[in-house]
Amino acid sequence: MTQSTLLTRHSLSQGFTLIELVVVIIILAILAVVAAPKFIGLSTEARESTLSGVMASVKTANNLVYARSQMTSFQVQPVTNRDDLIDVDLDNDGVYETRLKWGYLDNTDIEEWINLDDVFTIQYQGIAFTYIGYDKDGNGQVANDNCYFLYTQAANATTPPKYQTVLSGC
Repeated sequence: MTQSTLLTRHSLSQGFTLIELVVVIIILAILAVVAAPKFIGLSTEARESTLSGVMASVKTANNLVYARSQMTSFQVQPVTNRDDLIDVDLDNDGVYETRLKWGYLDNTDIEEWINLDDVFTIQYQGIAFTYIGYDKDGNGQVANDNCYFLYTQAANATTPPKYQTVLSGC
């Protein structure tokens, strides 16, 4: 064979055959099917972990406020005509900045005690329930999206607040 014949044969075989391309596409499709659910699951796990962190933050804030409200060094002011509510001056500056119901955070004071990102929506239901979660359908409510933390404020002097996460829609 001459050198020109070798160059001609070599230059003709520089592309991929159709079978080689199909095999590569099939391999990529298999990898995508196997890997995609893992990446999709990461965002779900992140939302679930974040809501668990919010719940832990609210519990910690509530325990701190409850303990501080029991100290005699802090000023406490009863709310007129309400034996279940008190206002507390936790930093002794003369301003009663925190309202407690039966010694625990009132549902409207939760967002003042924890730092929430803008991704969260807070939804109040009645006077006892506060939902903090993801508004996945954009309607301004989180309870119907089933991806939230629910704070139920103390019902009476012997029943502390309840904490619950609903993660089935995350």
